[in-house]
Amino acid sequence: MPWPRTPRVAQTVSDERLKIVAVPLSTWESLAAPDKASQNPSMIDLRAVERGAVHAAFTEAFADYAMTSTGLTEERLLLRMEKNAVDYDLSVGAYDNDRMVGFTLIGVDSWGGAVTAYDAGTGIVPAFRGQGLARRMFDRALPMLRERGVERFSLEVLQQNELAITAYKKSGFEITRHLRSYAADAAILSHSPASADASAWDVQPIGVRAFALVVQDADWLPSFENRFSAVERIPNDVTLIGAFDGGCCVGVAAYSPPLRWLLSLVVCRSHRRRGVGRALLARVAVDLPEGVTRLAVINLDASDEGMIAFVGALGFGSLVDQFEMARPI
Repeated sequence: MPWPRTPRVAQTVSDERLKIVAVPLSTWESLAAPDKASQNPSMIDLRAVERGAVHAAFTEAFADYAMTSTGLTEERLLLRMEKNAVDYDLSVGAYDNDRMVGFTLIGVDSWGGAVTAYDAGTGIVPAFRGQGLARRMFDRALPMLRERGVERFSLEVLQQNELAITAYKKSGFEITRHLRSYAADAAILSHSPASADASAWDVQPIGVRAFALVVQDADWLPSFENRFSAVERIPNDVTLIGAFDGGCCVGVAAYSPPLRWLLSLVVCRSHRRRGVGRALLARVAVDLPEGVTRLAVINLDASDEGMIAFVGALGFGSLVDQFEMARPI
């Protein structure tokens, strides 16, 4: 159920030139064109956002990031924000005159048994870094999150970004776990020799109900990015497949072709180490959209040694290591 959207008046904290603006994103267009009347925030959805300004700021802010935003179209960015349940009434933007120079995009959803806010993207363009903007935007968002009944705030940060980790710790965040991301060439997955049992499984498309039953066998909570409810938020942009033993679904995979990454891979405990996971990944690799040559697996729990060994044996190479961090609201 979506959160109700409450009209808010944008507030600013200014120095001589820079203002921090609590968005709804409906306000972003009016800030760029102040002669236009603001739209009612309660009516705003992604279609009413000036997507070009959001995308341009995101691309500029993350141009030097380890996981580059090159090739991230407006459509893919907004789809990812939809998947992450971004609530634009709670998002915060930093403007230098009419130019967006920083932003925090915040998603809100039930995750891990608690109403959780998630930092779906905080970025500051290079010329405005080192001025404390990230902290100021976060501090601006906190009271609004409390009003919504949010219980905790979660984010992910690259492990080599020591300055950001230190800043987050000063803001009350603690490291909750280590996440690892990988990628592999699709050709390797689709043609790799499977285990002797892999061909025994009937792999076919499935619905959300079958998916939901199998993921109950997951050994750990997926990251917010990959939470199981994300499948329901973007159902037209996620492919669900299952591996069947007779008439019983014993393993599932969820893949988003537009986002180009695997959201879930879960095999029932009774059928592990029998080639089910290999069969599912081979099918995903074969069905990749034209022109997509790599499959990404994002945010595996590093404590799952079996899964880490599994993707390594299939030819997945390391992309990035991140810390998941969280704090109570």
